[in-house]
Amino acid sequence: MNLHYRWQGKEDGPVLVLINGLLTDLSSWNGHLPAYTDHFRVLTYDCRGQGQSDKPEEGPYTPEQHAEDLHNLLTQLNLTNVALLGVSNGACIALQFAARWPERVTALVLANGYGRADTALKVKLTSWLNGMEAGGGPLRFDISSPWIWGASYLNKHYEALKPWREKGSALPVYAVRHLIAGGMEHDVLDLAANITCPTLLLTGDEDVLTPVSYSHDLQRRIIGSQIVMLREAGHCMFLEQPAQFTQAAAQFLTRNLL
Repeated sequence: MNLHYRWQGKEDGPVLVLINGLLTDLSSWNGHLPAYTDHFRVLTYDCRGQGQSDKPEEGPYTPEQHAEDLHNLLTQLNLTNVALLGVSNGACIALQFAARWPERVTALVLANGYGRADTALKVKLTSWLNGMEAGGGPLRFDISSPWIWGASYLNKHYEALKPWREKGSALPVYAVRHLIAGGMEHDVLDLAANITCPTLLLTGDEDVLTPVSYSHDLQRRIIGSQIVMLREAGHCMFLEQPAQFTQAAAQFLTRNLL
């Protein structure tokens, strides 16, 4: 399994791993990196099925498998202790990793994540799969947009989504199918109590895909974890409200790692 990764930031700083959302790649962090690179040694990478990493024909690509991939990558890089910041499916991967190898995680930021794919979430994701089967990537994007982007952002910036629609439509259909189907198999809620590091749960007040109730479910299980809600922010809040997002995440990481 070949994973594409990139190092940036302070050479001797604490290691911070940024984990992509479901159908994005490491370039999605470009606007956020200045908030971290002055203090941290930042590792970005494409999960299996994303960007320039391998896209196996067999799937689905589950968060559990992604976590094993990350474990193998960190082992190859001789890294023992890292902080993790994951968004959406990346938060699920970070959860899986921290629950299975808690001794290796120094701090955890989970943005718009969930501990278990319940029936409601599976129904939403199934509509994405059905849309892709019926009309390919463009229809899948159109169907998923109201779940991904907050109402405030859609009302003001809908036309700005065109590049994301084109980029998402360029992904191999089988890889997209494996990524979405994998998210439907995620279930680490009962293991979340294993997590012992400082944990921040970020959510948006307009997130209809993974509403704040999912963060409350995690907070009840992760001792000492805290929830911060961003205003006028949907599921893709790290792109909708990048300033709010990086301020909350960077302050938490700086306070707990430096």
